Amino acid sequence: MNLKVLPALLLLPLLGACGPVASLLANAESDGPAPRRAGPLTVGQTWTVSGPIDGRTVTTTVNIPDLFDVPDGNASVNGRDQADAFSSGRAGFTVATFDPSRRTLRFDWIAENGGVYSCQIETLLSMPYNGRLTLRSAGTTAMGTCTATTSS
Repeated sequence: MNLKVLPALLLLPLLGACGPVASLLANAESDGPAPRRAGPLTVGQTWTVSGPIDGRTVTTTVNIPDLFDVPDGNASVNGRDQADAFSSGRAGFTVATFDPSRRTLRFDWIAENGGVYSCQIETLLSMPYNGRLTLRSAGTTAMGTCTATTSS
């Protein structure tokens, strides 16, 4: 056997091993980049948050259209829009916030009657997530429990 051909023959098995890696890389490129994540929040998700408080059960839906850096972590709405919505009491406004330093998740929303709800979740072990629900309305505060689940 010619000694010049021997090194090329030794490399053939190695080239075959590169096939699966190349295939995985091609699939990842065709699918595009993964959606942005912050803890349990992922761009494109829809969360349902509900719980009993003040003698009734409340439910809201929180969409995650994007994730922004905010002072207490990452949120589905930027800080300026949050400040504007809560200062003007914009009914129907929702926001999800993940605090990576405390590993907590919070959902806040403004009800039609102007009440501000907050579902604070401190244990992110398994779905559904359970936490404390707070309602602030007309100078009073009510406490309850909440559950948060995602459909995507």
